[in-house]
Amino acid sequence: MAKAAMEKENKELERLQGVVSRYCLSLTKSRVEAEDLAQEAWLKAMDSSQPLEHVNPDAYLLRIARNTWIDRVRRQSTHMRMLEAVRQSAKHHAMPDDSLIGTEIAMQAILTFLSPLQRAVFLMRDVSGYSAQETALRLGLTAGAVKAALHRARAALPSVRQAIEKGSLKAPKDEGLRDVLRALAIAYDSGDIEAMLTLVQHGELEPAPAIAVLQSRRLRAASTSIRRGKSTPSMGIAA
Repeated sequence: MAKAAMEKENKELERLQGVVSRYCLSLTKSRVEAEDLAQEAWLKAMDSSQPLEHVNPDAYLLRIARNTWIDRVRRQSTHMRMLEAVRQSAKHHAMPDDSLIGTEIAMQAILTFLSPLQRAVFLMRDVSGYSAQETALRLGLTAGAVKAALHRARAALPSVRQAIEKGSLKAPKDEGLRDVLRALAIAYDSGDIEAMLTLVQHGELEPAPAIAVLQSRRLRAASTSIRRGKSTPSMGIAA
């Protein structure tokens, strides 16, 4: 009897997991993010009570998943507004004849106040909208390390914004660093997350290696395109 009851409970749990997973996928439109959301919803449900003991476990779990998703979207919206405020502040200091200068200033502030890891996580999570698991996989980290780095990056954003608004950042004297900032601005405007990650994961005092790595990666991509009979992509880096 006990074995039969356990098998019945396991089947019900499997059914509920399927229901929650499909619902999370319908919300997020991303399989990786859906798995992350479903896991968080289950953890919240287990913390409060046993889902199977609820009168309507399906509705109970889906409500938790929906509320969790709403909280995530609200947090992401808040941080995106914060990022936009940083960029708008940067544009205030930009010269009329160069729209990239404002972005360069914002990138300089990010390089100044965030560590290489924090920059990479911030760009992937808050700027490009990657999930924690996707970011962890791309950067070779645990999900916990990603969350910790993102928390520290977000905590530094007020300093980033203040530096931009006050115009306290000095123009970089190093030509290599200027190249990095220009390359970052171009990569940002074109949505090239791979180029941004290559550049920001090097220390701000190591501009030459950063540019060299980026150039090498793009040269390999260009070579591959030629072998496949495609046109050579633009290098996209201003001197």
